[in-house]
Amino acid sequence: MNKTSVLVSAVLLLLTGCTANSEKTAAFEPVTASVIKTDQFGDVILDLEELNLSYGDSVNVSFSGGCSLESIPFYPDYYGLKGDTILTNFGDDYQIAGIRYSFNDTAQIKDGETATIELDERGKYKDLFEAYNVDTDKTPWEGQTNAEYMNARAVTAGNVKPDILYRSASPFEASFGRVELMDSFIQTYHIQCILDLADSEEDLHAFTGLPENTQAMIDNDQVICFHIGNDFRDSEAMESIGVGLRKMLQKEGPYLVQCSLGRDRTGVLCALFEALCDATYDEIVEDYMVSYNLLHKVDINLEVDSDSFQYDLFKTRLDENLEVILKTDRDALATSDLKQKTIDYFLECGMTQDEVRQLTDILHE
Repeated sequence: MNKTSVLVSAVLLLLTGCTANSEKTAAFEPVTASVIKTDQFGDVILDLEELNLSYGDSVNVSFSGGCSLESIPFYPDYYGLKGDTILTNFGDDYQIAGIRYSFNDTAQIKDGETATIELDERGKYKDLFEAYNVDTDKTPWEGQTNAEYMNARAVTAGNVKPDILYRSASPFEASFGRVELMDSFIQTYHIQCILDLADSEEDLHAFTGLPENTQAMIDNDQVICFHIGNDFRDSEAMESIGVGLRKMLQKEGPYLVQCSLGRDRTGVLCALFEALCDATYDEIVEDYMVSYNLLHKVDINLEVDSDSFQYDLFKTRLDENLEVILKTDRDALATSDLKQKTIDYFLECGMTQDEVRQLTDILHE
């Protein structure tokens, strides 16, 4: 049985156990809220301030336009496998979100519709929530270096040139508590160009109170905004990636890739850069999972059953992305020509063969 089958089986066992042991309750009164907007990722934002729910509860949601959802989990973050639909209050908003897909591309919810939320079952997804819900501290824990706390490091897998490519959490978003430290990192490693996967140009220029050097990089057009979600096959995301990488070719390195925590979107783009530089699948996975160890203490070397299940939950995020981006069954990723498939993807994003060669020359040792 492959690892994906093991993971799916484990998830089913957890859900079965949760369902058997959780209690249905009528203590939750249905709540109706208006749809404020749909964001750029296809998530539907609701006019809600609070709900009498616990993370791991399941809910049914019915929209006035006819769309209905049954037994979806309530989580504080974008937890789940590709294709899942969740209710989340990540950030300041309650929203119905698709995991690595655009929920509203299918649902076609209109602004001004109403959504009625009813409790399905208390604690139905509690075990999964607890496995997914790893801490993200806003101060370094004891013994953690500043670089580890920022999830900031050189990208070295495969034949990436030394001192050319770095990755990190956001140097702009103050709420993550890393802005001053990131400014020091940028100066220490002489970063000349930042690939910002999280923000739009409007977002970028709305940040205030940034350190002088970081602000100067914005003012000097040394930040390239991609503003993409977690679906690297979304047509707008692919166009943005093509445009952004062409801009990168016109900038001097070293380069810094970042999103919010420098974890998933950063991890995927770095995986593609690493593949372009002849990294093996195992090298790519190892680098991706380092972020979960640094940010959340998900030890990449643990072999204990409970922890290896948690490890597989997060590794699956990378596998799901690579499977879709590279059009390769995840069971075949370890034996596929990842470099050629990455080249093919960048070509689909609108780059030319010559531009992909230029990108390879910049990054490849």
